[in-house]
Amino acid sequence: MGALNPLFLLAGVAVAVPIFLHLFHRHQTRRLSFPALRYLERTEKEHARRIRLRQLLLLMARVVALLLVVGAGARLVFLGRGAAHPPTAIVIALDNSMSSGLVIGETSVLDELKELALATIDAASDEDRFWIIRAGEPWLPAIPGGPAEARTAVEATSASSAAGDLTAALDRAVGLLATAGPAAKEIHLLSDMQRSAFSTPGEAPAGNIPVVAWTANGPRSDNRALTGIVVGGGLPPLEGQRTEVTVRALGGADSIRVPVRVIVNDRIRGAATLRAGSEASIALPPAGSGWIRGYADADPDDLRADDRRYFAYRSRPAPSVAVDGGPGVFVDEAIFVLREAGRVRFVAPQDADLLITHSGSGLEQRGPETALLVVPAADPTILPALNRRLADAGIPWRYEPATAFGESEISGAAVPAPFEGVTVRERFTMERVGEAGTPTRTLAEVAGEPWAVEGTSADGHRYLVLASPLETAATSLPTSTGMLRFVDWAASEWAGAGGVPAEMTTGTHLPAPATATRVRFPSGSEVEIDGTRTVRGTGEAGLYTFLMADSTVAIVALNPPAGESMLVPLDPTEYATAIGAEVIDVDDRAAWPRAVYRARQGPELWWPFLLAVLALLLIESIMATSGGRDRRSGRSPVTGPTAQARVAH
Repeated sequence: MGALNPLFLLAGVAVAVPIFLHLFHRHQTRRLSFPALRYLERTEKEHARRIRLRQLLLLMARVVALLLVVGAGARLVFLGRGAAHPPTAIVIALDNSMSSGLVIGETSVLDELKELALATIDAASDEDRFWIIRAGEPWLPAIPGGPAEARTAVEATSASSAAGDLTAALDRAVGLLATAGPAAKEIHLLSDMQRSAFSTPGEAPAGNIPVVAWTANGPRSDNRALTGIVVGGGLPPLEGQRTEVTVRALGGADSIRVPVRVIVNDRIRGAATLRAGSEASIALPPAGSGWIRGYADADPDDLRADDRRYFAYRSRPAPSVAVDGGPGVFVDEAIFVLREAGRVRFVAPQDADLLITHSGSGLEQRGPETALLVVPAADPTILPALNRRLADAGIPWRYEPATAFGESEISGAAVPAPFEGVTVRERFTMERVGEAGTPTRTLAEVAGEPWAVEGTSADGHRYLVLASPLETAATSLPTSTGMLRFVDWAASEWAGAGGVPAEMTTGTHLPAPATATRVRFPSGSEVEIDGTRTVRGTGEAGLYTFLMADSTVAIVALNPPAGESMLVPLDPTEYATAIGAEVIDVDDRAAWPRAVYRARQGPELWWPFLLAVLALLLIESIMATSGGRDRRSGRSPVTGPTAQARVAH
């Protein structure tokens, strides 16, 4: 039980008044015995017990009436499942990731989650504080507001094509509630409870904050999805070359063959059928110069967002490559293989699209359109000469001997595909110097330090600088399959297409090419590129076109993460470890309004208290009146130990 006006409870001390009068404020009498009146003793004893009981009942009625008046004035309430509740800070973690677009029956999962969120808001008061976190669009701010603002945010939510990270959403919710004003706090987790959405199921990010979680999402169908697409086996085709598109399907128990079509530049170019967990390659005819846009499309099922996979590549003549300074046998072998395959042409440095320079050799011979790949020598005594050549070429980086040693894997938000899984054993420290040229960007890191950086020099040449020599003692790249892909990527994709990956997943930050000024989203809207050279809010699957004026600089295909197509829910036994200690799981829509607002109070009790006061006063009046009738009928209202006549003192 609680009180909305607790200070009024101090008035309860007034009950001492009738108790004091009953115990101490009595008429003082002197008793004199008359032998002639002793026959009244028997009558006195018969009425004594009834009169004392009436006096005790009168006392109790007056005390209880006073207590009820105090309770009504203090506005007592029972804490329970009533409609009213104290001011509450609520974070609604609304999962609008790609899997929320699953249609069950005639409605989608997200529509049901939005209805539950609106049910919470309908029961809110103006004193409640709301934050809406969209788990499928974590880049959007969670702005505090009242019920009206929360309703607008929920109604405007649509399904994203990005992945949902519910662990990160709960972490964020806890941070928001840490500074919230109301004492009552809770999190409403509205999700399909997809297991892949909980990145660290053993951390219990919500702690002891109550989390009301929706855990019923209807029967799950076997989802058929396209989870991968690769053009040319990872090497984008060049002008006039035939190639193929390999499409991969999600594994599962469903053995039905799914028809798949490949559409290139708005024309169907091939078709195949796929079983669950298999892949198929579809041949594409030779293409001329320019950007090639396309997608693979399967028959739709209950989750439509993962039935299409986009791709884009630039068809161009074989790039010209020059090598100076002897970067190593592995680079020479990679270039030889690519030349034999017709993917590169070997030319002089001044005519090259890409110059691979060892220790800065040949930088002075670069042509006006030549991109530069700088590889250091293993000998640290050559670093001063290399630093001078970099400074003369307008490249704002210098090498210093390494201060840290040990084997580490290459990491970073924009790691090119050839660098994935590569380890580094030896490296130099790279330091940025001066402010020459445009801002640079780190493509890869090792132990938190730059390992591969790109940018534009003072005279307008694109450069890519590595921190390690391409030797087996320094890195695993030369002996991996990534070496051939790296040289091809540097010559064809990085030097020719703007340095962006050919395919990325939705929701990730998209690095912009150095020359791009704006980006066109799949919806057709265009956004100017800011100083960070990074595009955020990429929750829509499709093709993102980077533009400079009216020219296309690059096209990047963003596709949904494969994990979002796996509709396996989190096991109920893992709720406490994956969410928090205070999880209230709800699987009945009718029970949701009763489960939220955990600090809820029942209706106020002032009106039943006042009705009880009136009833007690009526009873007290009747009892007091009956006592008066006893006195008028000659019965003694006062009892004593003996039947004695009383004389007022």
